[in-house]
Amino acid sequence: MADYKAEFIKIPIDPANGFQTHPVEPQARLPDTEITVSLCTPADAPRIAAGLYTCFPDSWWANKEPLEQRDPDQSVRERRLATRILPTFHNPHMKWVKAVHTPSGQIAGVAGWAAPGMDVYTVLRRSAVEYYGYKELMGWSDEDVEEMWKGTSIQGWDGFLGDADKIRQGMMGEEPHWYLAPILTWPEFQGKGVGSKLMKWAIEQADAQEPPTPMYLESRPTARAVYMHYGFVPQGDYNFLRRGPKVVRGLEAEADDESGVKKADVKVVEKETDAARIS
Repeated sequence: MADYKAEFIKIPIDPANGFQTHPVEPQARLPDTEITVSLCTPADAPRIAAGLYTCFPDSWWANKEPLEQRDPDQSVRERRLATRILPTFHNPHMKWVKAVHTPSGQIAGVAGWAAPGMDVYTVLRRSAVEYYGYKELMGWSDEDVEEMWKGTSIQGWDGFLGDADKIRQGMMGEEPHWYLAPILTWPEFQGKGVGSKLMKWAIEQADAQEPPTPMYLESRPTARAVYMHYGFVPQGDYNFLRRGPKVVRGLEAEADDESGVKKADVKVVEKETDAARIS
């Protein structure tokens, strides 16, 4: 079993928000008996779409669904996004994973893991319709595609996600790897270790290989500690790469204590920020 916990981490304070999030402490986590992790089914697409709108901030949607273009009916936005998600279930390398709160039966969190073997081409891009052959796969007409993308900015989707794909391609090349996009936890379940279970689902598979399969993700600077906790090493401000179990010792630390081990100097918030992340 991989050692997921780094011994300690020093992370810069985010200048915009003034805090750095940290992984959930064990005592705050829901018992293992209350969370079940399994693969999603196409029937979960509406819940995934609703979760993306619930968990991702409006600033993330601003250039993808500009206010002047988006439909004022939130249910319409969710229906269109759910339709765009549906064909990704037919891609054998795209693994939508859900954490279900067993007492209530609710999906508490979702992670979209692109497994080794998938092209470096994010499945939610507008151009993925052509790239992955979604029209033929789903029997969509041109009118169907226009309807499901109505109210969106194609540049917002393909520009943002396409740029992220270019960076990942430059870093990973043709090397098989796990890629996380997106991960989200519903507000009522945040800070209870749900995101941790969704991370470990893929980590255990990656580390079961010899050598371990690399893992790659992008994250806001405020969540650096959460991913470094699992052995992801920053490759810049937003990009992280993991090559098997690691203990992150004093990364980015600036001062040594009397024992010679670098000390952490961070402001901690109690709530885990595994709420939302995509590309």
